[in-house]
Amino acid sequence: MEIFAVDSHIWAIDHELLGLPGVGVTYVVTGEEIALIETGTALTVPQTLAGLDALGIDRAAVRHILCTHIHMDHAGGSGHLAAALPNAFVYINSSVAEHLVNPTKLMASVRRAVGEEAWPLHGELLPIPAERIRPAEQLYLDLGRDVVLTAIATPGHSPDHLSYLDHKSGGLFIGDAAGLAMDRWGLAFPVTPVPTYDLEAHRATIARLRALDLPRIYLTHYGPHDDVTYQLDRAAERLEELVELVNRALADGDPDIAALAARWVPYPEDGPAGVVARSWTQMSVAGLIRYELKRRQATG
Repeated sequence: MEIFAVDSHIWAIDHELLGLPGVGVTYVVTGEEIALIETGTALTVPQTLAGLDALGIDRAAVRHILCTHIHMDHAGGSGHLAAALPNAFVYINSSVAEHLVNPTKLMASVRRAVGEEAWPLHGELLPIPAERIRPAEQLYLDLGRDVVLTAIATPGHSPDHLSYLDHKSGGLFIGDAAGLAMDRWGLAFPVTPVPTYDLEAHRATIARLRALDLPRIYLTHYGPHDDVTYQLDRAAERLEELVELVNRALADGDPDIAALAARWVPYPEDGPAGVVARSWTQMSVAGLIRYELKRRQATG
């Protein structure tokens, strides 16, 4: 577990998502009240709680837990954190809130998406009482000391995806809205997962993020970035690379998911992040293939 300062009022706790440093963070936003942004999986919760202890933050002082979307690497720890932080409400797009109340279907879906090799790294969701969940679509959260968080719809990666603007710094917590940039592991690409990925919404979201002229972005995977234009341009370019790769494979009639993923993001199988690289790239190829086949079926 590593903690680092992001801004005068923001800390990041590297909770060793999927068993590795440099893959995922929970952000701690401090005003008169405390908010956490992103929860990691159930298995990261001990590290997040240890980080709060190291920061001297009493668990009863955390009032808000914000998730950008329902995927387990972003919301999978929400029930466990809610149990450990008795005064906190969990905020998520209301369209998927039911999956935090009863996570059975979500866990089955994630298991299919990430594959059996990576599934044991995710743990299990703990149900959250419905009365402790708040809709996040119209979020305006005043934490005091001029720290205000508001929500922006950023669909594509998933239809429920929200990003959170920190008005004090001007930075945006973008979750998976554009792509990941895990510099420690040399991995940078957008994630386009099954089953609800939407390419056109994703393109529109990246364009919207560009138009906001943000001074910095806070990635869940991984950390703060001031080179916003570069990060968004790279995400858009890598996305179009994948689109071209998938369309060519479909035209040839041989969409081998593992082979396409390895061609898109070559990564040594024996590297410490090999499981993550294989899981997320193969999931992305499968998601884009599914999207394209559904689109073609719909348009005849």
